[in-house]
Amino acid sequence: MNDEMVEISCHLCGGSRGDPLHWEGSFQMVRCSSCRFIYLNPRPTDQSLFHFYQGYLPEDGISIESWRRMMRPIFRRSADLIKRHREKGKLLDVGTGFGFFLAGMKDQGWEVEGVEISKKAISYAREVLNLTVYPGPLEKVAFPENGFDAVTAFYLIEHLPDPMAFLRECHRILKPGGLLLLRYPHTTPIKNLLHALRIENRLYDLPAHLSDFSPGMIQKCLEQVGFARCRHSVGGHTIPDGAGKRLATSLFGKLAEGLFFLSRGQVLFPGVSKTVVAHREL
Repeated sequence: MNDEMVEISCHLCGGSRGDPLHWEGSFQMVRCSSCRFIYLNPRPTDQSLFHFYQGYLPEDGISIESWRRMMRPIFRRSADLIKRHREKGKLLDVGTGFGFFLAGMKDQGWEVEGVEISKKAISYAREVLNLTVYPGPLEKVAFPENGFDAVTAFYLIEHLPDPMAFLRECHRILKPGGLLLLRYPHTTPIKNLLHALRIENRLYDLPAHLSDFSPGMIQKCLEQVGFARCRHSVGGHTIPDGAGKRLATSLFGKLAEGLFFLSRGQVLFPGVSKTVVAHREL
């Protein structure tokens, strides 16, 4: 990442004032004083971000397989969520990476397409998995209106320069009754705890993550662009490499799942990643 940075206003409400929240190196997350949205400010320019993401994903075969293995439980749970609403149809995965979720849904009978910004990931999805993947961002692909039964995005929205523009485009390209599934991290509660304990960390992964969403904030954004019937869940957990990371992820993931189950879906454990399913109204 080069040093090209730009000051921005809040993308949710247009507010120009952001109260300092957390630092990671020279990068600062702020909280909008008007709507409480958490975002990186200042942040890299769009051009800087595009070049940055060309090297963001792993490249060698072992690392790509590790990434697939890490995400497999999330993909499986998400496929099950989608099947509760529709058995088959046309699905778009945005920020599809190497295309493993698309490949799995294709095997289940879905007609699938993807959007990705990394040129190396696009090549892998096309050449190795024989998938149709378009170079992003989504808003520049210009899909026809009402074209998809489902749109998915895994760990994407926190990376986007304009998350509201992304959500509006998802709403436009979905068929009436279609569903949007988002998987996103919820990092700020853990950052607050570690800050209180004076433990240094880089959990925001700045400047890769440009914002951080709570379930309440993500629902507010979805409803603002016209989505309805938002259903939140913990949605499983990843399986990262490394015994320490894998143990921590499993421990907190199972705790979060247990609380969610015992509370009949009312308790979303702070700090762990969440999944939300929302619908475009008929």
